[in-house]
Amino acid sequence: MTFKSPASPLEWQSAYTRDDAYQESDQRSSAAGLVTIWPFIVIAAIWILISLFDHTPLWIIGGGVLLILLLAILVYQAAMRFSADFFEKFYRSPSYVPPSRVINYRLYGRTRLPGPLAAFSQFEYILAKDGDLEKKEAWPAWMSRNMGGPILLIVFDGWALYLERGNRFSRVVGPGAPFLDWHETIKYVVDLRTQVKEGEISSWTKDGINITVKARLECRIGSPSPSDPTGKQVFPFDPEAVKKAVERTSLRWPDPKQEPSEFTWVDAAWGQVTGIVPKHIGSHFLDDLFLADRSRGQILAPDTLAEITKDLQEATKKFGVHVIDFQITSIQIPEEIARLREEYWKTEQDRIETLRQGDAKATQIRLQEKAYAEAQRDLILAIADGLEKNRDKQYSEPLLLSLSGILSESLHDPLMRAYLAKETIETLEKIYAMLDEPAP
Repeated sequence: MTFKSPASPLEWQSAYTRDDAYQESDQRSSAAGLVTIWPFIVIAAIWILISLFDHTPLWIIGGGVLLILLLAILVYQAAMRFSADFFEKFYRSPSYVPPSRVINYRLYGRTRLPGPLAAFSQFEYILAKDGDLEKKEAWPAWMSRNMGGPILLIVFDGWALYLERGNRFSRVVGPGAPFLDWHETIKYVVDLRTQVKEGEISSWTKDGINITVKARLECRIGSPSPSDPTGKQVFPFDPEAVKKAVERTSLRWPDPKQEPSEFTWVDAAWGQVTGIVPKHIGSHFLDDLFLADRSRGQILAPDTLAEITKDLQEATKKFGVHVIDFQITSIQIPEEIARLREEYWKTEQDRIETLRQGDAKATQIRLQEKAYAEAQRDLILAIADGLEKNRDKQYSEPLLLSLSGILSESLHDPLMRAYLAKETIETLEKIYAMLDEPAP
């Protein structure tokens, strides 16, 4: 059968099954037998028929058939030796890969046997977990990466496989037991778990000061919301997001004198951080990044971090990566700038403290003067009121009585005594004594 990857990512997992592998095995066995064994069977049949018509003795017929079968076996073995030699030279296979076994498996696959006998004709299988294929030095694992199937893929939760056909994308399969087609190979084992990357970012502020920011990025492939309808998967699996993330992977070779390295999807996500964070820093002055009353650009403020995280999510969504969290763990500024800022803010703090103390003392003096003025005003108004009550303008005895009442009231008021000068109080007491009243 001709396998063709379906267009819908939802059908990738079940696009090729065990039944399909058995059916294709039957077709390949028939084709291989037609080329290798059937010609000798036809020759043997013709020999038998001719011998029967010629009344050839049976022992001669049997000997001829055995000779033909022996010839068939010799030709088959010679062909296998030639194929194994070509296999080793062409693929440069490691020593643990048996060429004849791989060739036989690739040519004939497995035959479906009835009932309990089916256990003796099972396809090879490999386990995908912990970032790689288990028993990767066994020939099925090597074959799955370099030649193809048919192989049962047992993929553990939290992992996915990116499959290719002829160095071109075929499909993505995830947790479960999908089957690898004859012409599909495993290109990548993809980790679906949350990835964390930390690093430093150097950037210049708007006023030309270079600062270094240490950041922490937490991301994963695909949306973090569960997409498994049965709820059996711990890590959500999004095949289309896996395809985008893997195809973001590239080769990085900055120095020809060193070995090249792989630029993974995690590196691509971090690359967005090194673009968005310096952009924010470069649009603000140094003090704007730390002072709450300067602007809304404080780099450690929750609103700013949430805005940067949102920008990162928009940027990484294009290649199937979702940013879960972004944090800035520390900020380093040049030592000289830090010293000057410390001196400036110490001076600024002293200035603010001096102004605060001056305002407090001025307020105290203002309240004292106000109380003193009000006390004198009340005294003057009281004297004026006493004089006003003297209708006949005779200031002898009535005036003295009025002043005596005023002085008595003033000297009994504790607030008045507190705000009048000491000499004034003594004078009032003398006046009061002159009016023949005892001092309070």
